[in-house]
Amino acid sequence: MKRIIHFILCGLVITGTISCKKYLEIVPKGQKIPQSFEDYKALVENAKAHSFDYDNQNQVANDFYLIANGQATLNLTSINFNWQETQDRLQYTSDDAGYNGAYTGIFIYNVLVNNVQNATTGTQADKDRLIAQARVGRSMLYFYLITSYAKMYDPATAATDPGVFLNTSDNMEASMKQVSVKEMYEFILKDLNAAMPYLPVRPDNPYFSGKGAGYALLSRIHLFMKDYASAASFAEEALKQNSELFDYVNYYNENKVLADGTSPSINIPKYEFRNPENYNFHYGSSYMQVQGMYISMLRESDSAQYDKGDARFKVNFTKRALGLETIWTYRRRDDVNAAGLRTPEMYYVKAECLARAGKIAEAMNVLNTVRRKRILPEFYADVTATDLAGAIALIRRELKCEYRGTGLVYLDLRRFNNDPQFRATITKQEGDKTYSITPDSHLWIMPFSLNAMAYGEGLIQNSK
Repeated sequence: MKRIIHFILCGLVITGTISCKKYLEIVPKGQKIPQSFEDYKALVENAKAHSFDYDNQNQVANDFYLIANGQATLNLTSINFNWQETQDRLQYTSDDAGYNGAYTGIFIYNVLVNNVQNATTGTQADKDRLIAQARVGRSMLYFYLITSYAKMYDPATAATDPGVFLNTSDNMEASMKQVSVKEMYEFILKDLNAAMPYLPVRPDNPYFSGKGAGYALLSRIHLFMKDYASAASFAEEALKQNSELFDYVNYYNENKVLADGTSPSINIPKYEFRNPENYNFHYGSSYMQVQGMYISMLRESDSAQYDKGDARFKVNFTKRALGLETIWTYRRRDDVNAAGLRTPEMYYVKAECLARAGKIAEAMNVLNTVRRKRILPEFYADVTATDLAGAIALIRRELKCEYRGTGLVYLDLRRFNNDPQFRATITKQEGDKTYSITPDSHLWIMPFSLNAMAYGEGLIQNSK
């Protein structure tokens, strides 16, 4: 695929630095070729290295509500939200910000992996550490692509299921190969395993991954491969590195006047970038960089998904009348860590793996550890389960409350669609119409855009 990287990077500006001289013969005014270790390090701190968009995926997952007026317009959003399988999504998908953003970030990380050793400054330990951190960033982006644009990992078919383009070159004209799902998972694991020995315990800031992020991503990937023993082991290692949980109850109490008010937008102390539970920080979409999750909506009935006294809901959402509808809208302005790795996910992975191993009570103890930092004490009660199905339902409910709008709910649905014990058809009512989506619906897989197909030589379409 000789032109796709150039197409994706058209218009890309990396403040203070651009790619090395072999990529561009002329250095634009005001920019420079990275030479020193600090030049390369600045690439990681650029927002374009931390951007991939789950907007379309969130609509398929119904993770945010689409108001009735929006549903009345036939477009990609309404097709995804109401699971209209007979509609051709490609005619509404000329381009794809998520796909483009992921490959832009991958190119940045390729520049780092392939060239940091040639930096004019920095110790060998500095260089090894930055390359390892670039490998983690690249792995996160490839995981986003393989779980959005291809079938879920199935050991029986992964070797033949078409995946996405794999590129490790820092040459914008390099050809790329569309690898299988199995090959992509193998590449990601190889990259992460190569990175682990050089990752620091405490990175400079959340843009840079440490050992906790490496273990957390390894845990997530093995979970999606249904290797629950390994997923549990890596989750435990991640929690050894960092098991802190943000105290949402205390945060609510400190900002109670604003949180209990009805303002559609509140500026209370920002915490997400420096959140102690962060393993690393990723904005998600460029939209998230501008305004976080502001204007994201829930239908009124969705508030029942949260426990009474859930500080997350009390702080983040407020009830509003919008036309003839009453909805809940997200209102806290912050640089939301929408796509990064955080400790709650590792608690949920650990809980699920314990439940699958028959240790139901232990699983609930782990789950309740997170809940105590989320639910106001006067409303709090431990949740309990007596069997695997009950435990899994509680874990998934908690994950949805914690990670709404980040893409992790979509990934959770896709993963359980691939589990014979838990896969299920989802049915909903919108006005006077009933809609359903089966676990095998092609809508779960995002289609490659028309531009991706036009510029991607040999790219095989995985959905429609």
